[in-house]
Amino acid sequence: MQVEIRKADLQDLDALKIIEDTCFPEAEAATLESLSERLQLFPESFLVVEVEGVLVGFVNGAVIDEPIIRDAHYHDAALHNPDGAYQSVFGLDVSPNHRRQGIAEKLLTALIDAARQAGRKGLTLCCKEEKIPYYEKFGLVNSGKSSSTHGNAVWYDMILHFEEKRIEKMDLKIILASQSPRRSELLSLSTKDFAVQVADIDEKAIEERILAEAGQEKFLDTATELVETLAREKASVIHHENREAMVIGSDTVVVLDEKILGKPVDEADAYAMLRALAGKTHSVLTGVSILWGEKEETFASETKVSFFDWDDRMEAEVKAYVASGKPMDKAGAYGIQEEAALWVSGIEGDYNTIVGFPVALVDKAIHRLLTEAQTEK
Repeated sequence: MQVEIRKADLQDLDALKIIEDTCFPEAEAATLESLSERLQLFPESFLVVEVEGVLVGFVNGAVIDEPIIRDAHYHDAALHNPDGAYQSVFGLDVSPNHRRQGIAEKLLTALIDAARQAGRKGLTLCCKEEKIPYYEKFGLVNSGKSSSTHGNAVWYDMILHFEEKRIEKMDLKIILASQSPRRSELLSLSTKDFAVQVADIDEKAIEERILAEAGQEKFLDTATELVETLAREKASVIHHENREAMVIGSDTVVVLDEKILGKPVDEADAYAMLRALAGKTHSVLTGVSILWGEKEETFASETKVSFFDWDDRMEAEVKAYVASGKPMDKAGAYGIQEEAALWVSGIEGDYNTIVGFPVALVDKAIHRLLTEAQTEK
């Protein structure tokens, strides 16, 4: 059996659509327009396989900045970032007459090899529960149920981190200077081997000082300085007592109308914040500071979030949300991964910045520091 794997081209489009429709139900299958757009935007990660000259399968996926595929990635191929950290897999399709012949394995292995050669950090995909054991054979790890509702199906996130072993080989101790379970969950996508230590700093005093010292710069620049300073101070406290460890500090604030919304002080404050966010667009800023020996990586990520207008239904939902106590430990009084997702009309930027930890940027920063250390040896 003569098997050839090559990059797809637009002449393959009709054959690709036929195979796609045999592999997925209508609600999950990519449209002809979507396949065409993918072919044009990321042909380097759109591979087809021919058996005896006949096209019988393909694999495709955008390159993205985070190790989790969001529904937006499926719907908007323009979110492909040629310099992104993770190769995604939107679909691994083989025609019914050519299954159980190792063709899917050849396709996925070819895409994994191409992603490694391109310097990606890993490969990510979503699959249904019964397919988890198959993808585990390639080294992908089940990260639990996905937030994706693509095709109204239940999906599981599967991730292969190409460089995860680099940390293990250096016997590196990593400490997350945050008690946030959300940050721990996201950092675990980059490395499973880390400890958590909570840093005790006077956040309010730091905020008051930075706001008082602010000059004529834009308010968003001042807010960015604030989250970076808070992240650095948290990391510094833990790093002072753990000089050999790599310490990661992080902090998140919400900025609305040149006002910083931190964690609410009580239920009334939480309600007032959410009422103020309705019908407007605000910025979520998450600062990160990584300290390791004499090395430092400190940065901030911004994502813009728009809320729907206030109405009676939203008011009832906000009151119930506030009564649940969930907003009390979150900047801006909401977690986008919770009921607040019902009020979001759109986002611009990294979803995980809103959750409180831009893990793709963190992963890149960690490995930049590791690469520098290895180069210096």
